[in-house]
Amino acid sequence: MSLEIEQVFFYAKENSKPHKTHNYELVHDEDNPIAIFRRGVKFTIAIRFLGRGFKSDNDLIRLIFNFGPRPNPIQGTQGIIKVDPRKKTQIDDEQRLWFANVLDIGSDTITLEVFVPPSVPVGLWTLQVEASLLNNPENPTVFDSDTEFYIIFNPWNCHDLVYMPEERMLDEFVLTDVGKIWVGPFGTSRGREWVFGQFDACVLPAAMLMFEKSGLSYASRGDPIKVTRMISKMVNSNDDDGILVGRWDGDYADGTAPSAWTGSVPILQEYLDNESSVSYGQCWVFSGVVTTLCRALGIPSRVVSNIVSAHDANATLTVDKYFDANNEELSYDPNNEMGMDSIWNYHVWNDVYMARPDLPPDTAREKDHRASNDKI
Repeated sequence: MSLEIEQVFFYAKENSKPHKTHNYELVHDEDNPIAIFRRGVKFTIAIRFLGRGFKSDNDLIRLIFNFGPRPNPIQGTQGIIKVDPRKKTQIDDEQRLWFANVLDIGSDTITLEVFVPPSVPVGLWTLQVEASLLNNPENPTVFDSDTEFYIIFNPWNCHDLVYMPEERMLDEFVLTDVGKIWVGPFGTSRGREWVFGQFDACVLPAAMLMFEKSGLSYASRGDPIKVTRMISKMVNSNDDDGILVGRWDGDYADGTAPSAWTGSVPILQEYLDNESSVSYGQCWVFSGVVTTLCRALGIPSRVVSNIVSAHDANATLTVDKYFDANNEELSYDPNNEMGMDSIWNYHVWNDVYMARPDLPPDTAREKDHRASNDKI
């Protein structure tokens, strides 16, 4: 008779230390701790059985990790592992394959060490366990774990596209949860204190809501280039039912004035609770929220402020002025109906750190795993 599975334990707190996710509030929830794993790192799980324990000469176990509504191993949204107690798999140089090693076989449990490739999509994953007899593998007992867990980017792993080699920079770009955002024109600029709060319990669930609203395919959610482009699009509500409504006219009676926000958490909590855009934000608020989301997902990010900031409306990389035949300056761009170039007194955006294999290759950079900056 095949093994009957009672429960799977994900050891959220214990796994959080090697995965550098121990600061996340979700991990420490007393009623329902949720494991958060960084890709490219092993994690430990245990499977408990009913009736009898696992016998290596009699039983076969398969782990099936699923992501999204239609998981597929070819698209990277499914990982299938055959557990073999006689085999000890080591991490290879490519780190492309899921695998599991047996750590311990008890009277009613088996403890496993699972490796997640550093390229899998990020978000909420589930686990299905199949147990069968070695002489009858076609008729397994299937156990669907009702415990979801997060897999996020890993800037500590040199095979992850978001790898950042300097520990000092990781402290700033990933782990720091409070800071200042520089705002104001030249001569009167000042740093506004901002609570990024990327480890708050609402942030990763809000990020998952953002993913779903964005329409980004599940297979693309492991690509930090596409993910950050999506965040850039979804942080504002223009055409996308995004997180924040931008407003600059001073009339904020039906919402919260941009200057009243002091951190990202209340914004993301409201977005999560109502599943609709939050009113209101301006550039520094957008930037603070982007930083929070990127850091929560494991993408190194920081706020960048630019004083006397050129705004190029027609993609010429210059600030253009136009004059008529009488040498009178035009108040519009005759070549661009969307608007004309301008210079803002200041502007705030984001610096996001990742490798860019989509750009022309730089062999030395790729070998050294030095990532380029992508600005939002």
